[in-house]
Amino acid sequence: MDADCGCHCIKCKGTNLKTDRVGEPEEDGYYDMHHTCADCNAHFDHLEGVTFPECQACGFPEGGR
Repeated sequence: MDADCGCHCIKCKGTNLKTDRVGEPEEDGYYDMHHTCADCNAHFDHLEGVTFPECQACGFPEGGR
């Protein structure tokens, strides 16, 4: 999924991000999401900026679900 949130990679500052929804949408339509940078492969939380070496919610690294 692509998100139009204006985020940049926490590691390389690139904008080529893959986005995964990790929560259910709230009443205002917002939902928690993680981004994976297609340039440097960093995986991180959209708001908190926490990076993850692996993530069960998103199956990161690929095939990790």
